[in-house]
Amino acid sequence: MFYSNNKRLILELITLIALTFIVYLFEPKSSLYLAYYHSSIARLEVWRFFTASFCHTNFNHFLMNVIGLTITPFLFLETYQKFPLWPLILFNSLFIGLAIFFIDPTILSYVGLSGVLHGLFSYGVMNDIARKDKWGWILGFGIVTKVVYEQCFGAAQVTIEEINAPVLINAHLYGVIAGILFYLILLIKNYNFNR
Repeated sequence: MFYSNNKRLILELITLIALTFIVYLFEPKSSLYLAYYHSSIARLEVWRFFTASFCHTNFNHFLMNVIGLTITPFLFLETYQKFPLWPLILFNSLFIGLAIFFIDPTILSYVGLSGVLHGLFSYGVMNDIARKDKWGWILGFGIVTKVVYEQCFGAAQVTIEEINAPVLINAHLYGVIAGILFYLILLIKNYNFNR
């Protein structure tokens, strides 16, 4: 019963995890051609806005992101049963990449799904709040607290050690903004369609 009700979502997750795993298997060569590099994007290698999210620094980084990718849609099951992950992942990836490129041009490289996951999370929160689900407010408070903490104090040292790289906390912030923005865009689109 659970599988039949969530078949599309499960297949999407399997596809995303398989894609991320294949990219990881070919590291560090994958990052050479797919990671966000400011200089490469300045040379119009714009696919990197989308592909950087699927590159990872090491196995721990890959594993943390895959666990997050597996759990997040099921925290907001009612939302992601109805809405596919791909459009939101692509929108988040593009928004985060553009924000880093134009707002944080000193950031020369970026990899990982964590920013996109923050976007999936905030989109789910917005839907829960709209449905008057109390968990939306609780989870929303949690994600806002996390992002504000990171902006004030930086990422947890244990995470930096696990992924063997600095944590790009602004990608988390831009991801949250992207998820909210995507929700608002759909809201306006649906409002205009129903008028």
